Amino acid sequence: MAKTSTAKPPRSSRKTMAEETESVILRAAEEVFSSKGFFGATVAEIVEKAGVGRGTFYLYFKNREEVFSALLSRVVGEMFILSASHDTGTPQERIESANRAYLETFRRHREFMRSVIQVATFDNNVALTLSGLRNKFVERVRNHLERSKGKGTVHDIDPAITSFLLVIMVEFTAYSWLSFGWEPNKDEFDFEKVVKEASSLWSRAVYN
Repeated sequence: MAKTSTAKPPRSSRKTMAEETESVILRAAEEVFSSKGFFGATVAEIVEKAGVGRGTFYLYFKNREEVFSALLSRVVGEMFILSASHDTGTPQERIESANRAYLETFRRHREFMRSVIQVATFDNNVALTLSGLRNKFVERVRNHLERSKGKGTVHDIDPAITSFLLVIMVEFTAYSWLSFGWEPNKDEFDFEKVVKEASSLWSRAVYN
């Protein structure tokens, strides 16, 4: 009689399975946080939505706060990667491409991001996580402005201050408009026009 194999899956397979389980939990958590908000969400609802047991959840996350911070890092990390500027095109075309990708990604996660800005006002850990992620965007813009200033292609600006102001302009436009639905006149703003106007302001403020 042939022996039944008891060999464990290769380490790479186990890692892939673990990453997939974590992703399932995070996707479920985003659905729950988006629909219930941070205060209304529970671990019980997350595990039910994910189709996993509580024990499995606690293998990956200690509590609701930890899964929230992990989800924040994943969502904003997606925005950071997708909004990387291309090397081709005019400066304004590159800015438009980056801003469009950022705002499109933000729009996909707008309900969750609404809860992020609310939680960050009272939870110091979430506030620090958000600030650290925001700094990645600021540093990327700052490095570009410093290189461009050395080439003489931008106005006489302070790269540190300007990068901060530009990132905050786009980020809080996204929060106010996409997450909270604020417009001076309801449904007046067209997505593509917002992208172009924000990018035009950015371009005129920076480039010669």
